Order: sequence, then C-alpha cells, then structure tokens
Amino acid sequence: MKVEMNKNTKTNRINWKKDLFAGIVVALVSIPISMGYAQIAGLPAVYGLYGSVLPILLFGLLTSSPQFVVGVDAMPAAMVGGLLASMDVAAGSGEACAVAPVMAFLVAGWFLVFYFLRAGRVVKYISTPVMGGFISGVGMTIILMQFPKLFGGNPGTGELFWLLVNIGEELSSFHLLSFGLGIGTILIILLSKKYIPKVPMTVVMMLAGAVLQYFCHLDSYGVKLMPEVSVAFPRLNFPSRSEERRVG
Repeated sequence: MKVEMNKNTKTNRINWKKDLFAGIVVALVSIPISMGYAQIAGLPAVYGLYGSVLPILLFGLLTSSPQFVVGVDAMPAAMVGGLLASMDVAAGSGEACAVAPVMAFLVAGWFLVFYFLRAGRVVKYISTPVMGGFISGVGMTIILMQFPKLFGGNPGTGELFWLLVNIGEELSSFHLLSFGLGIGTILIILLSKKYIPKVPMTVVMMLAGAVLQYFCHLDSYGVKLMPEVSVAFPRLNFPSRSEERRVG
C-alpha cells in the first residue's frame, strides 16, 4: 500500500505541469467562447466572462467527484436567446438581463421536480437520431445567428426564416477585410488540426488577432471589435413582478 501511494504521488508530481498547461489552454479557449455564448443568449458579453470562471470554480470546490465536466453550453444559450427574441426583448438590454435570471430559476425549479419524479428515465426512450437531430439543429441555428459576423455584419435572432432574412440584409454591409480575416482564421484552425494537432491554434489565432489590433488598429479599417467589457462585476438585477408574469 505504501509503495502504491508513493507511486501515485510521484505520478501526480510529474503530471502537474501538463495539467497546468492544459488548464490554461482550456481557460483561454473557454472564456472568449463563453462571452460569445452570452451574446447568443441575448446578454452582454461580461456575463459570459464571469459565468465561465466563477461557477466552475465554485462547483469544483463543492463537488465530491475528482472528475467532472461543467461549463457554459451553446444549447441553453441559443434557447434563451430564441425565447427572448420571441418575447420581443432586445438583446443586451436591461430587460434581457432581468428576464434571463427568471428563466434560470424556473428551469432550476423544474429540474428539481424532475429529480424527485425520477424523470431521467424518460431519456432512454428518446432515440439517438432524434437527439442527434436536435443537437445538429441547435448547432445550425447558432451558425446562422453568428454567420453575419464573418463579413462584418450584425448577428441575427429568431427562427430560421428571420435568420436567413437577417443574413440577406447584412450582406449590404459586406466588409472584405473582415471576411478575409474570418475565412483565413477558420482555414488555419482546420489545417492545424490535421498537421499540428498538438498546437492550440484557437488560442494562437486569438492572440494573433489581439496583436494585429494593437499594432495595426484594425478597427480604423472598418473591422468590428467586441463591445467593451466592464471592468467590474455585472450589476445584480432583481426582476419585477411584471417580468415574472411575462416569463410565466
């Protein structure tokens, strides 16, 4: 037993450098992605910034499992954004910041009810093709929402028809440099997965974009940047009764 414990301790000491590097890479990738998911959900990017760090750290301190996967996810972000759009709530507005937490509490309440009813057993009756189709549909929705950003346009919200209409409208503001930077980044990331898979090219391209902006001032050439992120914590929003009735 003592030999086995010493062996495990030695292994942990050897792996901590790799674990530290992997954690930094995951953080560098997940933080900007989470900020994008916040915008997909109709919330300011700062909500994704803190949502990608603080809840995960809290969960890691409270969970009893040595291995867990938790973080900001695209599927609920798209569903929240679509629901806000159906309610005519402007993305990034104060009303969106107040309504979204009500949705979260309602969903948490239903999850608690489903837990006591052992409703998780129902999932085994849903076929794999149905789940795959649902996930693919959400993925395509997110792509269509964000596609205008590729050529310098504004993202869309709503169902398929409105997303296609938005893409058509945003084509009038097509920006060639933005499109070239976007397509070039995608190609480099895809090729790197084939030829240099161990290099976190997503992080490299993110840093390259920051360096280009710092030295070349891409915004002066018409390239759109992410909105300014507040340096303070997001302000707490307590929903009013009218917003609670609207969600309910």
